[in-house]
Amino acid sequence: MTGRDTRVGTSRITPLHILVVGQIFIGTASWAALIAVQTEATYELHQKALFMAAVTMAWGAPTILLSPLVGRVIDSRGPRVVGIVSTLVSALAMTGLIFTTGPATLWVMTFISGIARAFAQPAADSMPSWLPGPAEHVKSSVWLGFAASVPMIAGPGLAAILVAAWGTTSAFIATAVAFLLGGSVFVLLRLARVPGQTESAETGQGPKGMRGLLAHPGLRFTILLTLIVWISYGSLAPLEILYIKDVLGEPVATFATIEMVYGTGLLAATLFIARFDALLTSRHVLPVSVLLVGGGQVLYSATHSLTIAYIGVGLWGVANGVFNPACRVTLLTRTPVEQHGRAMALWRAVQSFGSLAPPTAAGAVAHFAGVQPTIIAVGGLVAITGVVACAMNRAGAAAEDVVAEQGPLLKEARPTL
Repeated sequence: MTGRDTRVGTSRITPLHILVVGQIFIGTASWAALIAVQTEATYELHQKALFMAAVTMAWGAPTILLSPLVGRVIDSRGPRVVGIVSTLVSALAMTGLIFTTGPATLWVMTFISGIARAFAQPAADSMPSWLPGPAEHVKSSVWLGFAASVPMIAGPGLAAILVAAWGTTSAFIATAVAFLLGGSVFVLLRLARVPGQTESAETGQGPKGMRGLLAHPGLRFTILLTLIVWISYGSLAPLEILYIKDVLGEPVATFATIEMVYGTGLLAATLFIARFDALLTSRHVLPVSVLLVGGGQVLYSATHSLTIAYIGVGLWGVANGVFNPACRVTLLTRTPVEQHGRAMALWRAVQSFGSLAPPTAAGAVAHFAGVQPTIIAVGGLVAITGVVACAMNRAGAAAEDVVAEQGPLLKEARPTL
């Protein structure tokens, strides 16, 4: 690494803190834009579940389709340039949404936003690996988790206020400005590594790309749990606003409030793990958090009581606030730094893959079976998966204890999660 700033660590405001501020702006803009788009589609254009599923696909498909390219671009050009360009495109897409006149235009602008998001998220995820100072993956995961938590509250709140007072156009204008402010942070940051110097003699050996990243069983376990959790998110994404409208009988403001409660739980979990960050390195935290995600989803949806729904969605937020940073720590600590862009692009692609196909299926199922039964079924399947994962993890830990007792040679011969 070159250009290392030895004063990092003694300064009260570090480059990581600056990155977090930018991510709060970008995340707030993303959430506000998503709420505004869903509000425009549901309440102004009077669209139903299938169109909401199409909007969700437009938001997530580019991350899957472009993930190999995204990873290579970030590792070769650096996340700074990628972050600047992607946030600028996001601001332009939000400006285009101001002039939406129908469902087709709304979908196209959402798709452009999805393309920008496909580059912006992995760029921010991998940026700490490029900043001056020693790599601190646990610390950066906690801070970026915080940066993801605050927008869960600020974004829906901002969208609700603007939509209620001045309509969705004002929300699109505000999000465009927020994207520009967040992108300006990338301009301020300087990299400690030179873009293009991506493969060292020591870490450049072995398989590259997705097959290389998935060679470690711990990474496969993390990716599998990420896929399961995000399949549930994708299934519920087009149904939540319909559940609030048709089952709970609440107005659009309640949808924003529900998202804020979810964000509050997420923020609370982030503050907790910031104090006890050693939890993120425990092998037990991932399966337990999956179990809690499913439990929260079931509690949230298996009721006609708004109070119980708030409790359930808050639990869901707490579980996700632990799950995502733990996934990021695992991926970064077990991947060479020169491939962190690829690792983060793969992680985001898996998340979007889990969100892409299920919305269409969930929309079709909900059309015939009803919104509430569909959400309950999805949450129940995630909870069952969490129970199975906990059991498998416990069995794996017991096997490791046996291996440890039989000697280091046997332990080396048997890879663990």
